[in-house]
Amino acid sequence: MKKLFTTLLSCLAVFSASSQTVTVSPLPQKITWGEQVFTNAQAFYVVGADKADKDAVELLSNKLNIVGTHTKVDAKKFPNAKPIIIGEVGDKAVSKYKKLVPTNVEGYYLNVTADQVIIAGRDNSGTYYGTQSLMQIMSQPNVMQCEITDYPSVTDRGVIEGFYGNPWSHKDRLRQFDFYGQYKMNTYVFGPKDDPYHRARWREPYPADEAAKLKELVDAAHKNKVKFVWAIHPAGDIKWCLEDSINVANKLELMYDLGIRSFAVFFDDVWGEGARGDKQAGLLNYLTDNFVRKHKDVEPLIMCPSQYNKGWTSGDYLNTLGTKMYPEVRIMWTGNSVVDMIEENDMQWINEQIKRKGYIWLNYPVNDYCQSRMLMGKTYGNGLNINDMVSGFCSNPMEYAEASKVSLYSIADYTWNMPAYNDVKSWERALEALMPTCKLAFRIFCENNIDLGPTGHGLRREGESPSFAKASESLMGTSMYFQQLVWAADNLLADEVNHPEMLGEIKPWVESMRYLGLRGQQYINMIAALAKKDTVAFIGHYRAQLQLEQKQKAIISRNYEGSIVKAKPVVSGDVVTPWLNEKLAEAVKSYKKSYSYGTEFFPVQAIEDGEYFIKVNGAYLTNAQAGADRVGDYPVFQEERDVINPQRQQWVIEQNAKTGRYKIYNKQDGRYINETGAFWFHKERNPFDAAWHTYLLVKQEGKWSIQNAGSGGKGYWQREGNRISSNGSGQFIFEIEKVK
Repeated sequence: MKKLFTTLLSCLAVFSASSQTVTVSPLPQKITWGEQVFTNAQAFYVVGADKADKDAVELLSNKLNIVGTHTKVDAKKFPNAKPIIIGEVGDKAVSKYKKLVPTNVEGYYLNVTADQVIIAGRDNSGTYYGTQSLMQIMSQPNVMQCEITDYPSVTDRGVIEGFYGNPWSHKDRLRQFDFYGQYKMNTYVFGPKDDPYHRARWREPYPADEAAKLKELVDAAHKNKVKFVWAIHPAGDIKWCLEDSINVANKLELMYDLGIRSFAVFFDDVWGEGARGDKQAGLLNYLTDNFVRKHKDVEPLIMCPSQYNKGWTSGDYLNTLGTKMYPEVRIMWTGNSVVDMIEENDMQWINEQIKRKGYIWLNYPVNDYCQSRMLMGKTYGNGLNINDMVSGFCSNPMEYAEASKVSLYSIADYTWNMPAYNDVKSWERALEALMPTCKLAFRIFCENNIDLGPTGHGLRREGESPSFAKASESLMGTSMYFQQLVWAADNLLADEVNHPEMLGEIKPWVESMRYLGLRGQQYINMIAALAKKDTVAFIGHYRAQLQLEQKQKAIISRNYEGSIVKAKPVVSGDVVTPWLNEKLAEAVKSYKKSYSYGTEFFPVQAIEDGEYFIKVNGAYLTNAQAGADRVGDYPVFQEERDVINPQRQQWVIEQNAKTGRYKIYNKQDGRYINETGAFWFHKERNPFDAAWHTYLLVKQEGKWSIQNAGSGGKGYWQREGNRISSNGSGQFIFEIEKVK
């Protein structure tokens, strides 16, 4: 225990030391540091406030010690006040610095010296972003001399609220916009699948109260220099006729009246008539002619195609969009599959198909298809050289808005300065920025909530529970690891006052992590009791572990009335959790070999581990061509009992600790039966895999059914000729007889 807390204190010392170094995020294109010039309590007066971006000026007023303007400052009262000279190119206040401002849209020049601060933007957004960079520099007690020349790598950078499940709350979205403004993301696409007026009831206007909330969101977004892109999803029941084209245009007009100036039309996840490329192109062209071009302040439309990833492409759909739809319409793309990271060759392929730069819809860190997992790891795998190949890059996040910020922080880093992006450093900065009062505990939590687990989409994330493999090499190391999980959970739960929004979202996973740690400690106690042959202590610790496991399994996230999705949290689902479950099962199995005391508390197995005959109508399942090196053959049913080489008809049935299902292999040569009812096809290439080669056994009226499980499908074993097939319908036909 002493060693554990020494380690934790050392880590805290590292965190503390690093916090004294200012890092502007996203990383600027060019930054130069000098010596200390003043403290963060410095008084300032603002020059150019009357012409400069009003949101930037308001940010200065709210965050810094502003004592006046150049015409209204009491020099006697504030003799040490320094000027902040602010404005956009063309403003008189910053005219001297025009040549220092990047020509790029949203670019800015920032210079902090002992005498003054200069913030000059190419446009209003540039000025605002320069001010946000100054806020980060001023966040430290000692402010350093600094010169920044900066601009974004990608024009549209941000977030698509496009997941299935519980939409973000109004408060969630308002907090998101503040976050986007702070870290220079300029796009928010509103498209939650479960908003009825976006999708199911798209023709209808929002009720007055809902429209008022949207107006508040739009204003808050614009205040943070975020384009509020409202998306409509009409494809589920659209009629390809003029009437429905007008209906879409009318709905966009209603949203325009709420102050929205950026729009998208979604055709994702539909088939049949709604997915026709020629009709979709026609609708987008109609809306461009009859809505976009009617308003000088509306941006070109964005559309999400039905074939939005390479794996789903067929026919001439993409070519139809590319050739028949106006070139200014931007087309979304998720990559080679629904869930994929984006690289240079991906963009080369899609851009050629659609005759324009693809607009990336990155399906990460969205977890609507792996809801038990919280995705808190590093954001990596996207190419660092595709900034000139995309027309936009947005992330589809989790329904957990605050937790998503770990990844969104890095998305902001990546899209602002793509060539300089470092996923490891960005992740570390995100943890500090989001949980400064509890960063080590939060880091431990995030490290144990990274991978998605096996899903139909195939994306996996490396690095979950990175120190566990080394720790689990010894009981002491394992014990310390489980203590660390409990320590981190306790500290996070105690810090709930400082970070109520974040802790409100991740609390079910934090509590699950705590129970995982406590269960692990009970496992360590069980092993110690087994070594001492103390059956009473072993059973006591086992029962304590069982109670903890039941409490852990009872945790449900979003367990409220009206919740669309309720999740059962899984922590370290592919490292620590399966390891502990397997080790607990092994400990119980080892105990049962020597002791009978307290075994009634163990789970009842369908069949005890042991050696058995497997028969159908009296015929014995037999390894007729036994030999450990044999491949490609299969067991057969023989009418006669083998008295010469009985082990060929003896089958070891044992519960697999990892899955709780049963493995069946031959006593003679150790070959297991696979999901097709055969032996392994190739000894080296087809080793035993619990995900594939384990089965469910159920007894009824003295006979058994045997069913494939896991990746092996759900087929039931039956006798077909003289061998096994898995095409049965669940008959109880097997006689499983203990070898005596």
